[in-house]
This record gives sequence, structure tokens and C-alpha cells, in this order.
Amino acid sequence: MSLMLLLQTSNGVPMLGFARDDQIVFDTSALPEWEGSRDYRAMVDAGLKALGAQLSDLTAISVDIGPGGMGVTRTGASFANALGFALGLPVLAIPAFEMLGAQVAKGDTPVVLLRKAARPYVHFGIYRDGQLAHYEHLTRDEALDQIKELDEFNLAGNVPLEGFEPPLTNAATLRTMLTVARSKPAPAPQARAYPIVEVLE
Repeated sequence: MSLMLLLQTSNGVPMLGFARDDQIVFDTSALPEWEGSRDYRAMVDAGLKALGAQLSDLTAISVDIGPGGMGVTRTGASFANALGFALGLPVLAIPAFEMLGAQVAKGDTPVVLLRKAARPYVHFGIYRDGQLAHYEHLTRDEALDQIKELDEFNLAGNVPLEGFEPPLTNAATLRTMLTVARSKPAPAPQARAYPIVEVLE
């Protein structure tokens, strides 16, 4: 039975969990004692203890690579990479905008994704048809010009837009993260995560 570690950090409120096959079996976002914690090793230890498992039982590692907060995104990716190296496991890197889009998507309505970056810039994306269709690191005004071309959309992220409904969320659930992870091809044996902090290449 596979045991996957899931780590999401770029929204600034880290959450860590474990999944067995297609079920989330441990989720720090549901445990008040871990709210706001960035002690990832302590979270891992607590999860493994709750599951009666050991580090050697891990078969996969998935981590959110942003775009988002520079410090938390980099430390999250670094932790996942270090753990993967120590255990000889590849790391599956998942862009946050793919998870946010999947979390919010309903029907054919596109999802506009906006997260803060160094002023006057924002991280801007559009999720449609089950995938991240567009991403740019650009000024807020440039993003607004593109948004105005959309007839309708749902908004996610941490940048409110005057005259529009507030963002629906700035974080995907670990359930959504697992769904996105399961849709990806298996990472290469030596794969590591590289955080998106300003540009997506």
C-alpha cells in the first residue's frame, strides 16, 4: 500500500499530510495544534506516529512549488528535496496554480488566479478545461487588462479586484492536491522540486 507525503506551503499557511492510495489519512490543516507551524519534520513525525508508520514506508513525495511567498515556498521545496534525497525517492513538484484552479473550477467557467509578488507585480494565471492554460509574472495593471477580456470567471488567490467578488480561496485542500498529484506522470528517479518565486519556465 503506497504512502505519499503531501506538502503545501506557498499560500503562507503550511499544511502537510499523508495519503494511502487515494485517501488522505493525515492532514495537519484539520489539527489546530499545527496551525501556522513550519516545523515540517515535527509534522512528519506526528503523522507517521498517528499512522503507525515509519519514514521507510514512504513511497512518494509531492510538494507545492508556488508561485507564492518566497520564504515558505523555498523552505517547503528544500525540505521535500532533502527528504527525497535521504530516502532515495523522487519529488513530484506541483504548481500551486494547478491546485488552486482544480479546487475552484466549476463547469466551463475559467478561473483567474492572482497572487501577490514584489510590487507592482503579481503572479497571474488562467485555469480552464482542467489545466493551467496561462501563467505570467506581470504588473497588476497588465493582469487587469487581460482579465477585462473575460466575460466571466471565478477568482482565486490573495489579490482582491475592485468591483468583483473576493477570491474564493488561496489554498487547495490536500484532497485536491492528491487528485492533481495522481493525474501526473511518475517523476524521474532523480527528480527534485524547484520553487516558482517570480517566473515560470
